[in-house]
Amino acid sequence: MESHPGFTLLPTQLDSTIVLADTDAEAEWARIDLSSLTKQEMNYASEFEPDAAATWAAGRVILRHVLGTHLDRDPADIDIRLDSAGKPRVEECEFSVTRARRLVLVAVADDPIGIDLEAVPEHAVAAEAMSLLHPKEQSELKQVPKSELATDFVRVWARKEAFLKALSTGLARDPGMDYIGAAASPNSPHPDVEIFDLESGLPAGYHAAIAFNR
Repeated sequence: MESHPGFTLLPTQLDSTIVLADTDAEAEWARIDLSSLTKQEMNYASEFEPDAAATWAAGRVILRHVLGTHLDRDPADIDIRLDSAGKPRVEECEFSVTRARRLVLVAVADDPIGIDLEAVPEHAVAAEAMSLLHPKEQSELKQVPKSELATDFVRVWARKEAFLKALSTGLARDPGMDYIGAAASPNSPHPDVEIFDLESGLPAGYHAAIAFNR
């Protein structure tokens, strides 16, 4: 990853390769290097508004390069297909992708995996979105000082989305069903799923979590 200055390999002791990419830093490179994308991917990107299309294409180029490094393959040769739920997959490994503003976070592992990156929202947004959480999580967050609510909320939400991605349900499963919690260490409501906060290597104002379905 060192050959791409917009890529950062996050330090972790988990069984995963985790790469953070700044699409602002990589935008020019990513847009020039669209040769790694398939015709289908290019057509899909063209359905968005220009800025959104460029961001999506950059994210897919980044994913292909991370997978190419992990599998020791040409990024253009990676066969990314959609499963029955519309989730992109490759046969050789498991991966998860998340975007927040200009940042893209990619995780690759042997086990089914989910990763989520969130930017800390305004207080009013966090206060309203709390209603989507498990009742016990809502109660915990109501005890948090107002100045810390947005940060604590987004930490819970990142854990929640990572967990749901690891289950391969995403937000098709009601995020209020499962208690993960606002404590220092996340609770996993599923015996086969482990959830971890990612605390190293992220810029200020962002939180991320990763979950493994072993």
